[in-house]
Amino acid sequence: MNILEIYPKISNKYIPLSLLDVSTRNYIHWKKENLLFRYVDKPTNTIEKRERILLNVFDAFWISIVKELREFNVDFPTIRAVKEVLYANAKFNEELLDATPKDDFINSILNKIPESHRESFKPYLLDGSFIDLLKDFIDEKTIYLFKNIGVILFDILYREYFVSLVIAKEDEHVITQILRLDSTSKSSMTNTIDDLYSNYLTKQTILCIPLTNLVWKMFEDPNFEKYNTKYDFFTENEQVILEALNNDDCKEIKVYKHDSGDMSLNLMFEENVKNEKANEVRKILGLKQYEKMELTYRNNNHITIKNQKKIILKNQ
Repeated sequence: MNILEIYPKISNKYIPLSLLDVSTRNYIHWKKENLLFRYVDKPTNTIEKRERILLNVFDAFWISIVKELREFNVDFPTIRAVKEVLYANAKFNEELLDATPKDDFINSILNKIPESHRESFKPYLLDGSFIDLLKDFIDEKTIYLFKNIGVILFDILYREYFVSLVIAKEDEHVITQILRLDSTSKSSMTNTIDDLYSNYLTKQTILCIPLTNLVWKMFEDPNFEKYNTKYDFFTENEQVILEALNNDDCKEIKVYKHDSGDMSLNLMFEENVKNEKANEVRKILGLKQYEKMELTYRNNNHITIKNQKKIILKNQ
């Protein structure tokens, strides 16, 4: 399973640059300085100057990272080095590959290739050299599946990982590491934290950006809501919850994060609905960090929704 199968529209350009609080002037400057990803290189004199700039989720995510780095006065060469890592071809999980029948693996890749190119591409799959030829066979929307930035978004949006970007310098070389913590596994979290402490925190100066938090902001910010809906980040039932956040007829929302039945968040509508709890509900919905939610209306009608993603995972 990949992120395009879950969110088929995620590569579509819906998000206005202004929503990221980045000026068009900065965007054009960053583009001239080769800080932004280009699927096909274009001469700098073709860079747009006045037209409205729309972004897909991957590039909005990257620009949010660039913005974060610039706020810490990180220089352009360092940002370019980080970009090279995040937009590099992802490495396949060798253990998973060994456990996957060869035909299944080949077919899973061929399904992402335009049908007219499949036969010519197949020999490169067999000899393992396909990863370097992806840009010649795959369109702009699909290429992100094979990039580190696409894997990171999949980990955050689907696998419930906490992902951080760690940047350090050794002898003027930029060292970029991507740290993943499986929020569902205590042992994984402990091992990753131990690795961070022993290999980085005690040995060198680092800059650490929690990438998961940047995605959280997309869901917490009410201004993103209509764009998140365009990307189908929310099911129809989840959209009922979002609408309830601004509905005077809704009295209470209860959030249950686990099978235990323990309620983890209770939003009473006697309070101001545009507070941190409402933003927390948006984030929980977007990242699917709940088992079920219950709505109670003032006429005492109840609605219960269950997390379809967790149901799918349990059935796999």
